[in-house]
Amino acid sequence: MASSTRHFYEFGGFRLEPAERLFMRDGTPITLTPRVFDVLVLLVENAGRLVTKNEFMKQVWTEAFVEDATLAQSISQLRKALGDSEAIETVPKQGYRFRGAVRTAETPEITGSSDSISSIAVLPFQPLARSRRDESLEMGMADTLIARLSGIRDIIVRPMSSVRKYADSRLDVLAAGRELGVESVLEGSLQHRAHRVRVTVRLLKVSNGASLWAGIFDEEMTDIFALQDVISEKVAQALSLELSKEDKARLVKHYTRSSRAYQLYMKGRYYWWRDAPEEYKKSRDYFHRAVEEDPTYALGYCGLNSFYGYAAAWGIVPPEEGWPKAEWAVTRALELDDQLAEAHLDLSALKMVYYLDWTGTEREAKRAIKLSPGLDESHYAYSFFLAVMRRFREAVAEARQALVCNPFSVRISQHLGFTLFCERRHDEAIQQYRQALELDPEDASVHEALANAYERKGQYREAAEQWKKAVLATSDTGLTAVLGAANNKLAFDKALGTIAAMRLARLARNSEKGEYVPAIKRAREHLRAGHQDEAMKWLTLACEERNVYSLLIACDPFYDSLRTDKRFAKLLRRMKLVGRNDQQ
Repeated sequence: MASSTRHFYEFGGFRLEPAERLFMRDGTPITLTPRVFDVLVLLVENAGRLVTKNEFMKQVWTEAFVEDATLAQSISQLRKALGDSEAIETVPKQGYRFRGAVRTAETPEITGSSDSISSIAVLPFQPLARSRRDESLEMGMADTLIARLSGIRDIIVRPMSSVRKYADSRLDVLAAGRELGVESVLEGSLQHRAHRVRVTVRLLKVSNGASLWAGIFDEEMTDIFALQDVISEKVAQALSLELSKEDKARLVKHYTRSSRAYQLYMKGRYYWWRDAPEEYKKSRDYFHRAVEEDPTYALGYCGLNSFYGYAAAWGIVPPEEGWPKAEWAVTRALELDDQLAEAHLDLSALKMVYYLDWTGTEREAKRAIKLSPGLDESHYAYSFFLAVMRRFREAVAEARQALVCNPFSVRISQHLGFTLFCERRHDEAIQQYRQALELDPEDASVHEALANAYERKGQYREAAEQWKKAVLATSDTGLTAVLGAANNKLAFDKALGTIAAMRLARLARNSEKGEYVPAIKRAREHLRAGHQDEAMKWLTLACEERNVYSLLIACDPFYDSLRTDKRFAKLLRRMKLVGRNDQQ
């Protein structure tokens, strides 16, 4: 363990750390412009002595002539920050004197330790002034730092999907850290005005609230990359992380030199996380503008693939529209940067869903995990692939690893339950689904999945109860009545048939209004209603459409009633899903 010494000054509840450019009152950072900070340092270092105007000009304003009024204005700002108009004495026509009692101290600065912290949450930055907030930059700063720190192998970093709920939260920072189950938490505030950005940052130890590091920055927006470099490096140092040469390179890697392209990309990421479809679609436009601003911006192309690939895979846009654009974007990203974990993850999804290239899928998924072991999405996607291949034990292990990275993801928790369900481990699946519901008791898809597991066990009363909660969560209150007496198989099947008929009618209406309705949705409802021929018709179309759900026909017990149908066997061959760990 190596250490050095850091000097600081204390006076009247204030703490001044010149090397860290940090000024705090009772542990709370106070924002000063760089020049005003330098004036304070000069005064405090010479406390009790007259500092002449000439000294200020030589040591603070070294590169240009400055009028006396500029110095006077800086002194006025300092007096306001100190809350004491008499703390700094004016000596007419000569200079200024700091009158407070100053204690000089030092503290060891640890640069390596066996007692390093192994987990961190980077919270969305908060606005210094809510009337002038820039939400995309606030979220984007956290997103960028999360991505940088996630490249370090010895620390778990909570992903944006876990921390974004704190974007508008007034929750205590340490309470947020405890909720997220991490040892440290990074919080920040920023203000973006014209071409400048002012940022304050604090890294806290969750167990006792100790400040591990803090900093205040006032920079040109064009210097935001250098600012992020400093923050990333200081955090890694404060956490006593042992960094490899590759870790250090990833920590300060820049994907573009254009601050304009970066701002557009951050806006794209901001809208990509929005729930409303019309806002989500705005992300596509910002990602396009980012790569137009900088055609060499690999992350910008990853953003485009995130939109088109995700939308095609999950049935948001027609596959014939989404997949070709996703392929163009991810190909371009990898041409520009072959070390991007996100790009290899995107390519893995393309090979799996669109090309049914199982060998290529696994190769790219493993490559993504190797490049960024802490990226929860890589483990989740690889687990999904393993489930499709019916390599269930591996799929369960990989899903558990994804939950280590992001234990607050309902989607990953539900996926683990689904993988256990596919392996016919029904009791474990039920237990896992219930854990997912602890994260979000109103998630309709989890209630429905839990109902399927109870149905498999012949527990129809419990299955009907979960179906009631599922339809209530989607505001289908009219469907609850049909489930009231579904306490045996006959009544339960009849109730589900009624639900399926109502859903099919709704899907038809949506299609008539011009909405894209994935064929797999109709296939499942027809099968639930007992319409085997119609189910096969729509399943065949679904497999041509190429979305995620169509890959599950080989492993999902939901399709067991079709497994003796020759048409279904033919469909499995077309999807290249036969002869692979068949566990019927």
